[in-house]
Amino acid sequence: MFRRAVQNKIFLRSYITPSLEHLAQDQGLSGLFSKEGLKSAWFDRAEHYTEKLNVFSANTDQKPLETIIHENANVSSKKQIFNYASLLYNLKFSMSSLQGCSIPLPAEKPDRSQLVKTPDLTLSYGNEPLSTGNERLHQALVHSFGSIVEFRTLLLNSNNAISGDGFTWLVARQFNTADSSAIKFDQLFIVNTYNAGSPFNSNRVGSFKHLEESIKKKNDEEYKASKLETAIDAAVYPKTKYIPLLAIDASPKAWLTDYGVFGKQQYLDRVWESIEWKVVENRLPAFEAKAFNNL
Repeated sequence: MFRRAVQNKIFLRSYITPSLEHLAQDQGLSGLFSKEGLKSAWFDRAEHYTEKLNVFSANTDQKPLETIIHENANVSSKKQIFNYASLLYNLKFSMSSLQGCSIPLPAEKPDRSQLVKTPDLTLSYGNEPLSTGNERLHQALVHSFGSIVEFRTLLLNSNNAISGDGFTWLVARQFNTADSSAIKFDQLFIVNTYNAGSPFNSNRVGSFKHLEESIKKKNDEEYKASKLETAIDAAVYPKTKYIPLLAIDASPKAWLTDYGVFGKQQYLDRVWESIEWKVVENRLPAFEAKAFNNL
């Protein structure tokens, strides 16, 4: 009996709430979260998701979160394990690339007038990949989206369209080469996942959405045709792998505390200014140019 008890203690291991070096419980994140806002956006949720993951994964082998997500995505009996592993992975991934910014936090939360505010038509921003020395990422974004302005508009508008919990992702489509050890990509996409959805299995659960159509391109049939091709591509090649590069949290838990009911757009503008582009570029595989019909 004693031996069995010892064996059980060895077998039952628990996950530890993740931490990020640039986030401290007694501080906020400059220009983006107050101390209370960061607690709600990160610390409380990370602790809750970890506790739930431990409850549902008891008596199972401890594995990396990404492994759990891949192995349990289509296992109905392990839905809760998948859900909390995915939530924890998504949250940590999104927070890992936010460095804060120099803009002061709003003194007052936006009111309902924010809903009818004229959109900002700025064509350049203080925090861009090229201005921070990340030329390879800049070139990849321009190749896939046309310009940084178009990329930013699509990225933030996609997130703003999520009315509840979810994440907006920048992902790279993996290009299969003869050398299986060489990871390359041929195109970048923006993906919305909802609730505990994962970018790793977004095609299979039907949440992969190429949202380029939200950017209006009047009298540009060539642009429209190219975007139709990307939509067809996603439907025809469901086994294609996508590599996450950046995630933005859409959950009200991330922005209600500091920005209020009408402040999501202001939150998103500050998220953009807070992105550490070097972290994003470091996740970017090598580029592989190819024609659409050669996949």
